[in-house]
Amino acid sequence: MKQKIFYLIKLLVGIVLVIWILQQVDQQQFVNYFQHIGFIELVVTCILTAIIIVLQYSRWKYLVQNYSIDFEKKDLLPSFLAGFTLRLMIPGGHAEWSKAFLMSGRKRGKVLAVGMEKVLQTVFKIILIGLVLPLSFPRYTLLGIIIIVTTIVAYFLLPRFTLVQNLMEREVNTHWLFFITSLQSTGIFLVSAGQYFVLLNQDYDLSLLESMHATIYLWAAGIFPLSISGLGIREGLAVYFFRKAGVASADAVATSLFLFTLNAIVPALVGIYYLYRNRENLKTLRQTIRSSKELLGSLLKNKKE
Repeated sequence: MKQKIFYLIKLLVGIVLVIWILQQVDQQQFVNYFQHIGFIELVVTCILTAIIIVLQYSRWKYLVQNYSIDFEKKDLLPSFLAGFTLRLMIPGGHAEWSKAFLMSGRKRGKVLAVGMEKVLQTVFKIILIGLVLPLSFPRYTLLGIIIIVTTIVAYFLLPRFTLVQNLMEREVNTHWLFFITSLQSTGIFLVSAGQYFVLLNQDYDLSLLESMHATIYLWAAGIFPLSISGLGIREGLAVYFFRKAGVASADAVATSLFLFTLNAIVPALVGIYYLYRNRENLKTLRQTIRSSKELLGSLLKNKKE
């Protein structure tokens, strides 16, 4: 019940924020934005979305291959896409972890792969924010340095955590793994910035650097779990940072929501297909998610399944 309440609160926060933001912008301009997206720009943006998804899948596959010694290759893509679906539709804090339990074989390494996927993404995003913060707000230069140093120290302490050690199925070079996943995350970030650049340059003279600067904050909107997938928070940040580049608030909000649909909702819809195709998994999905916390706890206590 607590998990459902927290989920509904986050969803409500996101919806209220979006509604409030839409009330502050030119609503007719917001509607016109979707009617005037050029065909070429739409095709290019969809291609960039495909590249982002491929890079995200590549990162997930790389982490599973490094942390798990018992997995089926055929489970990688369905579990990856199911992660989008579960993230948006399942209440509670176990949605991200559930894709590990939907794969066959030993779960310990897969659970660690999910955890490291989230942790390494967060570390990368926080470091980016620390780097760009002095450029956005010069008076917060010291804060940016503190953020970077604290994050790096926390990263180096991560492999020492008992939780991580107990879930290990094999020895892993964490620093090399972080380097590879950072390259993948860099590609995702650059392509995401390219999406905003392509769409907004239909009507504005926006530089790629300006797009990258704003995207860092928008991309990191989901770090703070105040709403579902950063909904509402991301749109507010889009208004603030793109307005500095001369972009109308309505167009900034519309672009953010449009890209959220392409990059998150569309893959989640495909994930529903995979869940439906695997009906047996779907039948036991509720119980799997309900018991995932208990399973995770037992795995942490016992290295052998």
